[in-house]
Amino acid sequence: MSAVAEASATPNPAPKVDPAIRHLLARGDAPVPRDAAEARRVDPSAPKIEPVLEEVAHITAANAGGVPVRCYDPRPTPGAEERVDCVLWIHGGGFVGGSLDSVESTCRAIARRGGFVVVSVDYRLAPEHRFPAGLDDCEQAARWVIEAAGSLGIDPQHLFVGGTSAGGGLAAGLCLRLRDDPYVRIGAQALVYPCVDTRLTSPSAQEFATGHGLTRAKMAWYWEQYLGGAEPTPEAAPMCADDLSGLPRALVVLAECDVMQSEGVAYASRLSDAGVTARASIYPGMLHGFFGWSGAVPAADAAIDEVVAFFRS
Repeated sequence: MSAVAEASATPNPAPKVDPAIRHLLARGDAPVPRDAAEARRVDPSAPKIEPVLEEVAHITAANAGGVPVRCYDPRPTPGAEERVDCVLWIHGGGFVGGSLDSVESTCRAIARRGGFVVVSVDYRLAPEHRFPAGLDDCEQAARWVIEAAGSLGIDPQHLFVGGTSAGGGLAAGLCLRLRDDPYVRIGAQALVYPCVDTRLTSPSAQEFATGHGLTRAKMAWYWEQYLGGAEPTPEAAPMCADDLSGLPRALVVLAECDVMQSEGVAYASRLSDAGVTARASIYPGMLHGFFGWSGAVPAADAAIDEVVAFFRS
């Protein structure tokens, strides 16, 4: 086959993907991991986008009743007399990977741009710690934030929660768990391409099943590590909840070219149908993970600004 014929026979990979990030798909789909260790291993030669770290005045580690957290305070004097709002942020990684470091750029950006204290949660990971261990840790961190409101210099009446991917699913599950809690009241939830549905049968799960970074097969593997084959409960997979009423207002940020795009739209729609103020915001041409590329990809900065404006409203 001639070079011309060969080129014409090979379709443009992922034509919907923004040309500025299409190089991330050059190596093709990564195989489903054999185990958690492989899933957590970082390939230094893989194409990637490095975010820009924004300056935050004070970044400290803390122990939230046994759960490690990292606190970002943008004020010159931490814990100042003027109380500010707090955002509890939950990292992604398919319930299997991710860490405080993996959302460093996001937490810095939200803290600096919004003037919030951001508390990032280092929850336990599957499969060593399956559901509900990670969610239990997120709840413990939320309760610690309220208890430590004075020393953190935050307003305990203005606690927001957010997260990416698995972290978005954990944030949604946390809102369900604490819906009727008299002590911890969550005012708003920002769910960024959240994992909320184990079925993976939505239109985007079919359209973007392969060739777009996160594959449908890999997402199914992540759910298996998290649940261990158990039937999902609403706190694990919020889409299966019968009742979504009474939850905090919600912003669901989505990447167009993502397995989880349609389920995010559906979850926002179900929240709205239940009387919750909710909307989905889809970023054209983006891939799963784009929210973490602040300073390098304009859509990431626009999405972070949208989340900050949502919390501030």
